Amino acid sequence: MINMLKLTSTQYFWALLGLLLLALSPQSVAQQTLDTLKVTSTSYQGSADFLVTLPNKYAENTDKKYIVLIDFHPASQPYLAGLHHWMSHNGGWPWLETIIVTAPDGHEGLGKLKTFANGEQGQAFLNFIEHDLLTAIDNKYRTNGFKILSGFTGNATLGLFTLIQRPKLFNAYIVASPILSENYLSVMSDTPNLAPALAKLAQPRMLFLSRADSDFEQRQISDFDALVMTLKQKAPSNLLWQSKVFTGSYYMSQPALATIYAIEQIFNDVHTVIKPDSSIGKNGPEAIYAYFQQVSNKYGFEVSAADSLFELAKSKTEPKDALVIYQFAVAKYPQNAHTHHGLATGFAAIGDMPKAIAELQLAITMTNHPFYLHRWGKLLEQYQAKSP
Repeated sequence: MINMLKLTSTQYFWALLGLLLLALSPQSVAQQTLDTLKVTSTSYQGSADFLVTLPNKYAENTDKKYIVLIDFHPASQPYLAGLHHWMSHNGGWPWLETIIVTAPDGHEGLGKLKTFANGEQGQAFLNFIEHDLLTAIDNKYRTNGFKILSGFTGNATLGLFTLIQRPKLFNAYIVASPILSENYLSVMSDTPNLAPALAKLAQPRMLFLSRADSDFEQRQISDFDALVMTLKQKAPSNLLWQSKVFTGSYYMSQPALATIYAIEQIFNDVHTVIKPDSSIGKNGPEAIYAYFQQVSNKYGFEVSAADSLFELAKSKTEPKDALVIYQFAVAKYPQNAHTHHGLATGFAAIGDMPKAIAELQLAITMTNHPFYLHRWGKLLEQYQAKSP
């Protein structure tokens, strides 16, 4: 899964930079909640206080579980929180709501754990992540099992090291401008051996890898390009990876640019709507549902087929054919307000207003979103006016 992209448009770069500045405005992050996670470990004395950014309405949505993103650079929290708010505030599109965990600044014990030269020494750091950090996160917060490791320069190399040495720890890796020269952390020599480690995993792993061509990265370019070539030749089928080159952009812009593109790659399947005239859509609602069951297995949490089923229903010229699909959607997703709204429109199309009213009333009780309460309320009035 390869898509090399070179950005040569200065205007496009500045547009992205403008987006970042907007995302970092105080108003944009006001609804997010900051928390402190004290992580103890036998590897150091006392605790390391990680900063946790919780999604909007985390405290209210007590039945909802969330993705986790970890970044070990203390300065990453503001831009990650800002971009997450901007890219998730429209219903989690394209960034599904995520708990963001960032490391404390200047913690001596954690700094020593991150300082190692080879795979054997690095096992202590990986043990900390697996047994101390991830356990502490899962114990305190409502997590859904999908985890992302994000990093820039040295922390990006730690991401590649983790993927190679212990890929089970994270589902996706964002690697921006990694240090690769002199076979740092043996990444260059160990990457060809990814297949055996990933073969043991039930779910695929995702990797987004990027660099620029700035002065600061000149020493890394040849190794980066060699790593990409190795992945082309050796990457196993269950490593879903993508590489991009941000030509002409500044060095310190790289983690923000990488995050934007990586998030689009990582969650693309979640947001993809199956077209009715596609090979899957032509096989009917059962085939669409089966496809999204496979997608759910890829992520480890349920990815709904509802939107694709709605598209299929809308494509039908016969109202009775559409009704069957809406009924299928409700049977599969009975707790989804939108499937009941869809079924209401299906009943209304065949003139069964009592059932349309009942389904729409049920949909209204299942949401507190002002937009849908207003829209569906107006629609309910129309249905009631037509009802005998």
